[in-house]
Amino acid sequence: MNSLDLIQRLQVLRPNLEPVEQLRLAWLLVVQQIDTDNMSSAELEHQCQRMQLQISATSDQHAAVGDELESLATTAPCEFSPDHLWTLVRAIKVQNQILDLYLGTGEEVHLNSSTC
Repeated sequence: MNSLDLIQRLQVLRPNLEPVEQLRLAWLLVVQQIDTDNMSSAELEHQCQRMQLQISATSDQHAAVGDELESLATTAPCEFSPDHLWTLVRAIKVQNQILDLYLGTGEEVHLNSSTC
């Protein structure tokens, strides 16, 4: 299936999405090497839901880490603590997760309080 066919299937399957979101879903499915050629509409819908959840989770993590980094930037250098270092490590991991998502490389990274 070529990209145009996939986008047309997504337009039928997800008509409420903006064209840019349909294109993003198609691109992520291709980048993640998900074989959509023989996929039923139900299977394609499942993969779309999975991709949208992954995008949402990654975006939420990115926003949270951005807030932490903004807070860290207002901290005086002499008040720097080990917790600040973990904030920076989490920021790097989240950036890596976003790159992996959009480049289709590596495995999913799940961050939680026990990670650090």
